[in-house]
Amino acid sequence: MESQIDGLQRYTYTLLAIVLTVVALYFGKDLILLFVASGLLAFLLLPLARKVETLGLPRWAGALTATLVMLVLVLGIFFLAGWQLTRFGEDLPALQAAFAEKGKALQRTIEEQAHISRRDQLKWFNERVGELASSGGNIVMKLFSGTGAVLAAVVPIPIIVFLLLLLKDKFRTFFEQLGKTREGLVLDIMVNVSKLSRKYMRGVLLVILILGALSSLGFLLLGLKYAILLGFAIGFLNVIPYVGVLIGSLIPIIIALVTKDSVMYAVGALGVCLVTQFLENNFITPKIVGSSVSVNPLASIAALIGFGLMWGVVGMVLAIPITGMLKIVCDSIPSLKPWGYILGEDVDYPDEQQIHLPFINPKKVKAPLIVPPSEGMGK
Repeated sequence: MESQIDGLQRYTYTLLAIVLTVVALYFGKDLILLFVASGLLAFLLLPLARKVETLGLPRWAGALTATLVMLVLVLGIFFLAGWQLTRFGEDLPALQAAFAEKGKALQRTIEEQAHISRRDQLKWFNERVGELASSGGNIVMKLFSGTGAVLAAVVPIPIIVFLLLLLKDKFRTFFEQLGKTREGLVLDIMVNVSKLSRKYMRGVLLVILILGALSSLGFLLLGLKYAILLGFAIGFLNVIPYVGVLIGSLIPIIIALVTKDSVMYAVGALGVCLVTQFLENNFITPKIVGSSVSVNPLASIAALIGFGLMWGVVGMVLAIPITGMLKIVCDSIPSLKPWGYILGEDVDYPDEQQIHLPFINPKKVKAPLIVPPSEGMGK
């Protein structure tokens, strides 16, 4: 009876901790997102700051150099994107006229082939749009609700990144002073999280560049307008797993339908998207990013939905690396290893690395029940 009460108390405390964590993540999203984004960028820039310090320069010079490099790269990206968007804005009236003309042609085709009048078509279209707005509007607003707040808080990010890089030794000493608990060294866990974050961010940026360059080249060969803008839009949207690929593929197809006279250009744009996605899924991402965030598809989808509802589109972008960090923490703490295993991908490990569950009696089963631990990131 006492064991049942202890189990109930443990379940109550666990459920309460989960609820309080979700509440804190939701209501504190602005501050949390600010420091999560700054921390990821600081992890990415940490090698550069250390490299500058090895030249004999003071610590603040390394932090300042790394932060300035980040600012120059970000401003350069915004400049190129603004240049392409300016061209797109200049052609927007012509695109609207072409889109209206294509719509009229489609209505005539439907009227001739299906014998549905244009009035009925417009009525059906307006009804579908109304249903979509009523059913999907709330979801879209939730997904994008966190974006505006994050964009408004972008300005402090370089300052926080600079301070994190400047005080990196102080944080290291802090984690060292926390010492060794019965679950392991705190510093080792943080070092593994830093390595994962750095490898993931570096790999994602390289994938964006490669995917954007390949897509842009394909659209240039097709003769599509705004080929560079469309190509790198696909690269950036690819950061959002599952959803971003679909949205990124629809944009060039619509542009091809509007700006070209033949539907074959849209088919060609679809072909470019399919080929680049095939290369990205099977060769580029596995080779570059590899198993830096070895989270299984079910955990990825759950993380995308959860963080998307809490933090909007930015939450969907950060869902996978945050889940990967959580997996590393679980893998590093013996009592949480089952959670790390359920989050990770199923990988075979040697017998000496397998963990035998203490509550299973091997004599009563043909083979001991084992739970292979996830791949260590500190190797």
